[in-house]
Amino acid sequence: MSKYLVTGGAGYVGSVVAAHLLEAGHRVTVLDDLSTGFREGVPAGAEFVEGRIQEAGEVLDGSFDGVLHFAASSQVGESVVDPEKYWRNNVAGSLELISAMRAAGVRKLVFSSTAATYGEPESVPIAETARTAPTSTYGATKLAVDHLITGEAVAHGLAAVSLRYFNVAGAYGSSSGITLGERHDPESHLIPLVFQAALGQREHIAVYGDD
Repeated sequence: MSKYLVTGGAGYVGSVVAAHLLEAGHRVTVLDDLSTGFREGVPAGAEFVEGRIQEAGEVLDGSFDGVLHFAASSQVGESVVDPEKYWRNNVAGSLELISAMRAAGVRKLVFSSTAATYGEPESVPIAETARTAPTSTYGATKLAVDHLITGEAVAHGLAAVSLRYFNVAGAYGSSSGITLGERHDPESHLIPLVFQAALGQREHIAVYGDD
């Protein structure tokens, strides 16, 4: 049994990952400021700490085996009109988290990156080795964190992986009986938008840099 910190664990992807970890028998602490997540989304059995990732140093200690980092501002359109928020939350926040991990001796990290780091792909499906050329501040901040993680791995031995997925969708029924799913407002993910159009809840789909 291992112990993990899940940042953004009250959000969509983070809560599902936290639930899977608990079901596998691990101990989980969720750190989330609830700015976009929901307290009821934190799976039963997880310890919950309400706070920003900049406060991870108050949570992490040598008892943790690793960190799964899902906390971020993630609206592509908003990032274009309010870039400072995204550099502060996504990059500066991740830097504070990684520094706290090093101080606590926690040397394993899974980072929720994004396919938006590739921008407009030159070919589809996108190969992992494709050229990165983000077209939004959101994608640029995620790519910056990818580089930050690489630097930490080289300089201080961090073992890390970045997941560059695109438009996560679906729901998960955990063993606690609670269904974990999307609750974005406004909705920006492609699959829910398609369903809304099919149900007549919107006239058409107009997606900018959807992720």
